Amino acid sequence: MRDDPIKFAKNILKDVSRSFALTIPMLDNIIKDEVLITYLQDRILDNFEDEIHPADIELQKKMMDKVSRVFSTEDYDRQADFREIKAQNNLIADQALSKLNDNIDIIYQAYQNFDLEIQKKSHKWLQEMNLGMQKYLNKTVETFRELDEYCYYVAGTVGGFLTELIIYKLDLSQKDQAILLENFNEAGLFLQKVNLIRDIKDDLENREKHFWPLKELKLTEAELLDRENEAKTMAALEKMLEDLIKHTAALKKYYQALPENLSGYRKFFAVNNALGLATVEKLRDNPAVFYGDKAVKVSKLAFANILRAPEKYFLKHCSKHIRD
Repeated sequence: MRDDPIKFAKNILKDVSRSFALTIPMLDNIIKDEVLITYLQDRILDNFEDEIHPADIELQKKMMDKVSRVFSTEDYDRQADFREIKAQNNLIADQALSKLNDNIDIIYQAYQNFDLEIQKKSHKWLQEMNLGMQKYLNKTVETFRELDEYCYYVAGTVGGFLTELIIYKLDLSQKDQAILLENFNEAGLFLQKVNLIRDIKDDLENREKHFWPLKELKLTEAELLDRENEAKTMAALEKMLEDLIKHTAALKKYYQALPENLSGYRKFFAVNNALGLATVEKLRDNPAVFYGDKAVKVSKLAFANILRAPEKYFLKHCSKHIRD
């Protein structure tokens, strides 16, 4: 007998994302299940954007459109789409992600139990993510403007749903609603850019694409990992971090507009972004980003310190980077 859909979702979360397996349980009960299921549906979409090697653009687009349609409010028999999506499991090498894909029907069962208005909001942002991901399947990021656009599609959309969800669920002032809506995108861009900067070596060596705007940075992929070009490479890293840090003020504004009675979401936001800020400190002036044997990460001790007082750490280090 299959697990209860929410129970299944909670169990598989830890296998498909260590970071969100840590922070989603921190969320307030009023929004926790909706965030969990929406994260997993986004992850299924991302499977077809990021886990198909070698790339098959037409197949990827077809499957991504099917995932988006499954989580729409359209009234139709989804069994054929479920079968077709599951039939691609062998293309997803990661076993946990393949298992998630194979249980899209269970994720949909949980999703179907949500308020219709929440389903509409979730699908609006899922479809926006889908369209943007498809745009960049065979498009290279060459400029910082394109980097912002890509990060909006894959991460800003997540912030868009979260923000509309809490505005719908809670009684927020018009002023706070406006602040949240004005800043959610930059908050999403911040975390996405941390990952893209940190993972550049792995992306260049093991994946078919990366998201550094090398045309604007005036570097080639070969130059980026060649130690003979270390001075230029480190200058490029500094430019990437400068571009990242410009979003810090929006992080603080967004956090301060969150209602006090949404303590779980405040902690969730603080932990994720405190880890991002701590990672920035590890990346700065660090040649290991390009020449190290493994990805640059926050130490276990620093991680433990953040978990002990995430909001204090977040606000302290956020303010450190905000320019007057």
